[in-house]
Amino acid sequence: MSDNSPHMQPDVEICADDISLANALAARVASAAAEALAARGRFSIAIPGGSAVALLARGLTAPGDAANWHVFWTDERRVPLSDPQSNYHLAKTELLPKLAGAQIHPLQGSVADYETELRPFLPLDLVLLGVGEDGHVASLFPGNPATRETQRLVAEVRNAPKPPPDRVTLTFPILNAARQTLVVASGAGKAAIVGRIFSGPSDWPAQRLSGNPRWLLDRAAAAHLKESP
Repeated sequence: MSDNSPHMQPDVEICADDISLANALAARVASAAAEALAARGRFSIAIPGGSAVALLARGLTAPGDAANWHVFWTDERRVPLSDPQSNYHLAKTELLPKLAGAQIHPLQGSVADYETELRPFLPLDLVLLGVGEDGHVASLFPGNPATRETQRLVAEVRNAPKPPPDRVTLTFPILNAARQTLVVASGAGKAAIVGRIFSGPSDWPAQRLSGNPRWLLDRAAAAHLKESP
C-alpha cells in the first residue's frame, strides 16, 4: 500500500454541463470495468454517496450486465442501511437498479469485518469519489484523525462536521492503492474548493490522493481554474 503523503497530479477533464459530465463518468466507469473484466474476470469499485452516485446513475444505460462487478463503499454514515441518510440507501435507490447482477458489499458492521471483506479484492480496480466544499473525500474531513491513519484500511470517524457525526470510511492507504481513481465535482458550489485544491500545495484531504487521480468537472465546478476554457 502507498502512504498518504500529499501528492496530486492535475489530470482534469472539463465537461460542458452536468449531462455531459454524467455521460463522461459513466463511460470511464464502463471502460475501467471492461479492462478489469478482461484482465481479471471481475471488477471491484468503491462508490461514495452524494452527487457522484447520482451522476453515475444518470449516465449509465439500464439495465447493464454487472454480474462480475463487486460494489463497495468509500464511506458510510453510522445509520441503518434503510435510513435515507445512508450512502447505501442512495445507491440502492438510484444506481444499483442499473447494475443487474452486481455483487453488493455494504459498508456495515465493524471496521475489521469490512477490511476482511475488502482484502481479497485489493487493489480496488476503481475508486469513485466526490469532493466536499471543505475539501473532504470519502469521510476524510480536514483535521480528523482518520486522515492520519497509515495502517488500517477502514477507520471510524467521530465528530464529523456534517451530520450525522458518526461515520466509517476507507483510508488513504486503500484509496491511494487503487488502480484508478476518479474524482467528480459538479456545480458552482464546488468551484471555490476546486480552485483552491489546484492552486498549490495545502492540506486539503483531496490533495492527498496519489496515483494520478483523474478529475471530472463540469464547467461550473471548473470556473476558478486558471485554464478553464
